[in-house]
Amino acid sequence: MKKITNILFVMILALLLAGCLNQTTIITTDKLLAQEVNVESEYLADNVQDGTILQAWNWSMETIENHLEEIAIAGFSTVQISPMQPQKDYYGVGIWGDHWWKLYQPLGFSIATENHSLGTKEDLISLVNSANGYGIKIIVDVVLNHLAGDNNILDPNVATYEPLIYQQNLIRQDNGFVSDSSISAVVRGSLGGLPDLQTENQHVQDRVLSLLKEYVDVGVSGFRFDAAKHIETEEDGGVASDFWPYIINGVNEYAESLGKDKLYFYGEILHTPGSNREFTDYTEYMSITASDMSDSIRNGIISKNLTSLLNADYPEGVNAEKAVLWAESHDTYANSSGSTKNTPDSYITKAYVLSASRKDSTSLYFARPKENTFIGSIGSYLWQSLEIAEANRFHNYFIGADEYLYHEDGFLVNERYSSNKHGIVIINVEGAEEVDDIQVNDTPDGNYFDQISKSFFTVKNSKLSGKVSDSGIAIIYNNPYEPKPAIYVSDDGLRGSFKDTMIISAFSHNTTKAYYSLNNGEKIAFEGNIEIELSHPQANAIVSLYFELWYNDFKIEKEYRYIKSNVVVTSVTVNDINTDFLTENTKIVAWTWKESVEGKWIEGTYSNGTFVFDLSEGDQYFLLVIFDSAVTTYKWNLKIAQTNDVEIPSDGIYDGSNFVWN
Repeated sequence: MKKITNILFVMILALLLAGCLNQTTIITTDKLLAQEVNVESEYLADNVQDGTILQAWNWSMETIENHLEEIAIAGFSTVQISPMQPQKDYYGVGIWGDHWWKLYQPLGFSIATENHSLGTKEDLISLVNSANGYGIKIIVDVVLNHLAGDNNILDPNVATYEPLIYQQNLIRQDNGFVSDSSISAVVRGSLGGLPDLQTENQHVQDRVLSLLKEYVDVGVSGFRFDAAKHIETEEDGGVASDFWPYIINGVNEYAESLGKDKLYFYGEILHTPGSNREFTDYTEYMSITASDMSDSIRNGIISKNLTSLLNADYPEGVNAEKAVLWAESHDTYANSSGSTKNTPDSYITKAYVLSASRKDSTSLYFARPKENTFIGSIGSYLWQSLEIAEANRFHNYFIGADEYLYHEDGFLVNERYSSNKHGIVIINVEGAEEVDDIQVNDTPDGNYFDQISKSFFTVKNSKLSGKVSDSGIAIIYNNPYEPKPAIYVSDDGLRGSFKDTMIISAFSHNTTKAYYSLNNGEKIAFEGNIEIELSHPQANAIVSLYFELWYNDFKIEKEYRYIKSNVVVTSVTVNDINTDFLTENTKIVAWTWKESVEGKWIEGTYSNGTFVFDLSEGDQYFLLVIFDSAVTTYKWNLKIAQTNDVEIPSDGIYDGSNFVWN
């Protein structure tokens, strides 16, 4: 197809795109209503440990804030955000796989006010204030063990934020890498070559405490301590320090002085605490990650090993109310091993549902990115799925109830009960669907509603019967709360455009009536799952998809907008390029690529701050690189500077002033 040169059309398309910045809107005042009367409060726990945590990993503060209603409907009472300390090597927002680790190499102990992939302190304040309206608590991942650097040398940019730490080089030297071989190796070795801070030093402790107090001022409800295992406790003999009591007691006292609620803390302790150390040295101050138990649950689901699932247990000496479980974590997904990256979603969902069904522990759901998800954006939307939402609601409803875990006929069963509450979670491990007269422990005879299949299970003569849905999960109890309607869509319009037609799936949940209409057309009734073909009679347009959802007399209306664009962009024009790196002896070259395909160099035309280059069919992303003008064979090690990654605009025009040059 010929290049589009019609300036009028480009302007119209730009206006269409601008109108899509807020792609998911609450048309009525339901969002305000939710904040005023807290419509989801009956589903949410009052404190972090009692509830469940959504790890909104790499989501921006704005993205989280825009999805608070959906998070509340999904039953998460807490959202864990990624580190917000000043970020190493900020060159703009790029694809998560290339940049996520920078958030775990902070430049100092403060909240970023600029140059951060996820937002700023101001954005965090806005998020916390909005989350309070939904009864959702925000906890933050903090990095205290190390600062940015390599080969055990502090990054020079640390000096801007922590001048005394940098000038006095308050890091440990020549201690080798961390290992579990000895106490000293655990707490004084270098983690992956990162400079290990002298956490026993008073100035370091004061700077850490200052960071936590700053977060308390912002309004967060607690903290995840990254690499907590590698910071010494009072019980560590010759390498012991008062770091944890000084930090925890100090920030607790500060919060109390401001009239704040009790703070929540949990520490990352992977697998073991190390030689001659105890988990209980930490649980005096915080909850901890039960990583081995979490691995056993996930691996038991994958291997269909019911005995392994039944025997999965909390770390030695650790009670459930001090444990954080997960189906996977960002370490198992994103680190070099990527041990869960290729684990099917169905296994992760089952592992999470089982973890969330457990008594007293909290369960964390890691929201997976997709391969080329940009930092700040949402990858997978499975955190909204029926199974995850109902697992959360079950967990919250049965706070404090006893549990009885067993397996029978290929099913793993967790029965929860108290004097007035009874419920059962079933995981189909070995493949059967029919539950036929399984003995129950404490559930009285009667009919119990499966929140997944929307059918009833029956208990008769203390024997349970029914059919598990295709997901292999049943969540069975008679929920006394009136549910609220919700709609889940497979694509909310935030992830690009389509050409002619696009099929999306939608699921109406907790509805007595549900309707949709396309492009303000006729309202069409539907129930449960439905596939909708998006289209528009015009070649280039905004496609609107409207939903009206009822539960009795409670109504929610939502509208999603999608870009239909039949424009084939064959070239990109970059305007207003920063010329600081350009001289008479340099030139700009583009690097373009599409998902999962090796990129290529493209020469273009540069003039007065504008660079134009052609695209190959299917190109999705580009960046610009400056070379010496004498270079004819382009190699990365010959570059003078490069920009951040950019998704190719749908109109082929990009504002070069948005580039961050490295």
